[in-house]
Parts: sequence; structure tokens; C-alpha cells
Amino acid sequence: MISCNTPKVFTDYAAETNFGEYKSFNFYAVENSGLSPLDEDRVYVTLVDSLVGKGFEEKLIPDFKINFFAEVFNQTSNSNFGIGIGGYAGGIGTTVSPQSSKRTIALTVEFADGLTNSLFWQGVVEARFKENLKGKAREEFIQSLVSEILQKYPPESEK
Repeated sequence: MISCNTPKVFTDYAAETNFGEYKSFNFYAVENSGLSPLDEDRVYVTLVDSLVGKGFEEKLIPDFKINFFAEVFNQTSNSNFGIGIGGYAGGIGTTVSPQSSKRTIALTVEFADGLTNSLFWQGVVEARFKENLKGKAREEFIQSLVSEILQKYPPESEK
């Protein structure tokens, strides 16, 4: 049951990328991120803090630029199936639960070359989303999503 709530991270990158060349960052203007203004700020601050913590520097003219956006959707699951022995007639029975739907957020972070605007790395994290989270709990949730993505940067083979 716990593994169902574990965020899933997917990444991809351009094979020819020399990740050592990218030492400074900045952001594209946020447009239609799919996030509330508060959540946009939370993602922005967490990205800055995390990247600075990894040794990157925020600059006006950066080596790479960052874009981020999110999508919230219903993820349908119909994997609830059970077999039971016993019951009122002492027989074997099966139980199939109806499909369940869980609110899910997919947060995408993209890094593009600061000069050419060519996308060179992308990370996506999907997690169950409790939209009723507020304040500190919501901030911590957003921070955990960003942290999950940035654990995969730079790619393991490129460190």
C-alpha cells in the first residue's frame, strides 16, 4: 500500500550533453504553469535553494534556463482484486472492487541551454495529490516533489 503513494520520477536527456558545462541558471518567464501562484513560488524557491545547494549559481545570463509546469489529473486504478475462502456458504469467492480514481500531480522541470534554448534535460515526478493541503504541509509536499526530481540531476552516468 505504501508503494502506491511513492512518487515516480522519469527523466530524459540529450545524449551529447556535457553536464559539466552548466554551472549557472535562471528561469524562463512562467506562463500557464498549471499551478497556483503560491505553488509557483514554492517550486521556484525550492529549485533555487536546491540548485544553489548543489553548487550552481543563479545569474542574469545563465548557462541554462529552467522551465516548469504541472498537470493535475485523475488517475484511474482497477487493480483491486481479491480471492477469499469461506463466506456464508463456505465456498470460494472473488471480489472485484470498482475502479478507483486518485488525484495525481505531474510536475515537469526542464533545463535548456542558455544560449541556444535547446532542451537538454527533463524530469517529471508523478505523485498522489491531496489538493486540500494548506500552508506548511503544502509547502513541504511541493519541496518533496522538486527534491525527488533533482535527485536525478545530473544523470547518474554523467556525475
